[in-house]
Order: sequence, then C-alpha cells, then structure tokens
Amino acid sequence: MGYRWGSRSLARLSDVHPDLVELLTKALEHPDCPCDITVVEGHRTNERQAELYAKGRTEPGPRVTNAKPGQSKHNSMPSDAVDCGPCDRRGDVLWNNKALFDAWGAHVKRVAAEEGLRVRWGGDFSWYDGAHFER
Repeated sequence: MGYRWGSRSLARLSDVHPDLVELLTKALEHPDCPCDITVVEGHRTNERQAELYAKGRTEPGPRVTNAKPGQSKHNSMPSDAVDCGPCDRRGDVLWNNKALFDAWGAHVKRVAAEEGLRVRWGGDFSWYDGAHFER
C-alpha cells in the first residue's frame, strides 16, 4: 500500500486543479511510490509570485523561478501547477536529495501515462525544477 497525504498537504492541494490532484494522489497511493511526499505550494497570488521572482535578482538568495507574476501556472485559480517533493517523517522536504526527486518525477510520469493523464514535470525543463508539476 502506498502513502497518503497529510493534513498540511491536503490544505495546500485545496486550490489545485482537480485533475492534477487526482494524478498526484494516484501516484502517492500507488504501491510503487518511491518515497513519502509533501506538498510545498499550489496556488500563488501575484504578490507571492513577485516575492519569489525577486529572489536572486533584487532580493538575497538563489533564483527559484523564472516566471514573473501572472506568468506561472501557479497563478491560475485553481492552480494548474503544484510543487511537491520527497520528505522525511516530520514532513520536511529533502531538497538536497535529487535522486529522490528524480525517482518521484519518473514515477508520476509513469502513473500519468498508465492513467492517460497529462503532466509536465519541472525536472524535464531546461532549468531543473524537480518539485514542480503542471497540467
């Protein structure tokens, strides 16, 4: 038996497009799911998108997005994008474990193909974004 979403992840999925929630839930609950997953973010306001876009540009830290406000699939309502990734038992994302992100991404794409569902994974983008999935 696979994993299940925790309450924090379920709350963050509440504003994500139902097709994307369905796919990620099927992938998470699938017996071959490689790891436990937590949802980092679903819908983003334009203000939140601007805050993230500023990182590594006008604010300290590494760049985390190339999308300006209104340009991200996270900005639609419901959101056509969600960020989620492997986590430890406390629900903390294992950001430094690229192998787990890659395994999760490949798993989601496999489940999508089996179910006839559409998904794009950020690990396949020219700029690696292993936590990102969009419809």
